[in-house]
Amino acid sequence: MLKARSELDAFPSEWAATAVHEIGHAVAHQHAGLKVRRIKIWKTWFSGAVRGQTDIAESWLPDELLPGYLVACMAGPEAEMHWRTVSGRRGKTVSHGDDVEFRKAGKGIDLSKWEARKLARELVIAEWGRIEVLAGWLAERGSLRGGAL
Repeated sequence: MLKARSELDAFPSEWAATAVHEIGHAVAHQHAGLKVRRIKIWKTWFSGAVRGQTDIAESWLPDELLPGYLVACMAGPEAEMHWRTVSGRRGKTVSHGDDVEFRKAGKGIDLSKWEARKLARELVIAEWGRIEVLAGWLAERGSLRGGAL
């Protein structure tokens, strides 16, 4: 059986994985009611490692938005893992910064990391078509404004 070709197939594996990771965060932030300002990916000048960042407009979150924010923290790694599974691309999903942010923002919130990852995985699967298209745009351009979501 032939697999449909994705726009992401045209990019190096780590570049595509980072694009999917960041779009996973962005879509989940939007789903949680947060405003995404910009999503970007780049190669570091020294090591050539690929990095990404998703900026949201909110600098402070009320308690009712924190669970959605925590799910969004886990949506990046979940989107990347899903992409690696469906595309057959190998590599390690790196989410150290996401784990740190989850622990920092999640203090006092009744949502475990396991529960947040489960909710993130469900969201990623439900939004996969959109995530894949947006990640292709991000991989091509290196940066997207939040309005593109």
